[in-house]
Amino acid sequence: MTTHQTHQTHPIALQLIDKAIGNVAQLHQLLTQESDLFKTKKSYQKLENITAQKNEVIQKLTTFSRQVEQILMSEGVEKDGGMEEYFSIAQTAGLDTSISLSQWKKFTQLTEQCRSLNESNGACLYILNKHCTRILDVLKGKNSSLSTYTKNGHTNSNTFSTPIISV
Repeated sequence: MTTHQTHQTHPIALQLIDKAIGNVAQLHQLLTQESDLFKTKKSYQKLENITAQKNEVIQKLTTFSRQVEQILMSEGVEKDGGMEEYFSIAQTAGLDTSISLSQWKKFTQLTEQCRSLNESNGACLYILNKHCTRILDVLKGKNSSLSTYTKNGHTNSNTFSTPIISV
């Protein structure tokens, strides 16, 4: 790695990080909208649109991740070393990293918030899925009691039910 190379990659890195902040902020907004839909139990059809938008933003962030990896490789930084090591190299090369490092921290904070929202939304989806499965089982007449296994590995259940409706 040369100082000249770091002087070339640092402005590119700053530009990429700025763009990524906009993308992750958009993802945060979409995850928040998704969360609001779950909480208010409003139109779940809007979820399909939000999911499509999230996928577009995630694709942009995936591209950003690949671009950052290329910058790290060009500087001889291992992927595990991350941007912190890159910023350290840039500082050693005499570059002012105060803005880029601040932007990187802002980016990582936003991604943590997105991760938390995504986990919460995933838990809501899991609960909704379980609820729907139970409703379908009741409608189909499936046994909702716990099953036990016999010695030969077959399930054994004592409760029988009949379907409420035919699906």
